[in-house]
Formats: sequence, structure tokens, C-alpha cells
Amino acid sequence: MKKNRNNTIYKPNSYYHIYNRGNHKKNIFLQEKDYKVFRGLMYKYLRKYKILLVAYCYLPNHYHFVFKCADYWQVIPKLMGAFMTSYVMYFNRKYSKVGHLFQGPFGVRRIVGNKDLHGVIAYLRRNPVEAGLVSEENVDSYQWLHIRKQIP
Repeated sequence: MKKNRNNTIYKPNSYYHIYNRGNHKKNIFLQEKDYKVFRGLMYKYLRKYKILLVAYCYLPNHYHFVFKCADYWQVIPKLMGAFMTSYVMYFNRKYSKVGHLFQGPFGVRRIVGNKDLHGVIAYLRRNPVEAGLVSEENVDSYQWLHIRKQIP
């Protein structure tokens, strides 16, 4: 019997690191408004699918999320499909483009344990520093990085 990929990745009451980048490593945000639209759509779909946002980091050519999902893990692919379709439609319409914005389907990795969770969050914090967008001392001022103060 063939093993279902989703059964290995998705487990009830788990944390997930979700990420993707622009096709051909191109920017997915060209103006500040693009970041704001992306964030607004993200919150819209998180509310709709009742998923808890733990952290996010947006950089010009990619994004990262940390989500926590309760029992109904199947909402993650649904949320990401609706969310990404909405953003791509906005982006392509705004910039008169057609076709793929992202290099492929979103990547997902289940986070196992607190050490792993804190490691992923530290990785998200390093992203804008390593991209040269902000200094390490000012990483908390990077507008497109958010980490929940209390992690459930």
C-alpha cells in the first residue's frame, strides 16, 4: 500500500514551517503595498480556516510562516491554496503579468518538539539580517517579521 505524503507531514495539534519563494528566485513583493496585501490576505484566510499564526517573515523574494493547527490538519493545504491563488491574482493583475509567481507548491515541514520550534523561529529572525535588510541589533524593527509573544 502506498503511503500518503500528507499522513507523514500532517499530524493533529502540531506546528508547521511553511515557505515558498518566487519563480526563478524573483521578487514576490515589488512595493510596500504588496507586503500589506499579502499580510491582509494571510490574516483573512487564517481566520477563515481557524489556524493559529505563530510567526511570519517576508523577504522580497520569499516568505516563511509558522502555524499551529488543531485537529483538522487538512485545512493547511486548503488555506495555502486559497491564499496563494488570491495573492497571485492580485500580483498578476497589478503588474500585468501572467503565469506562475512562485517556484512551485509551498514547502511544509512539521516541527517536532520545542527545540525544533525555537530553532525555526530563530531561523526566521536571522533571515532579514542575512539578507542585509536590517542589522542584528535592529531585527525587531523589521516590519515584515512577526513572532507571537506567547507561543502556545
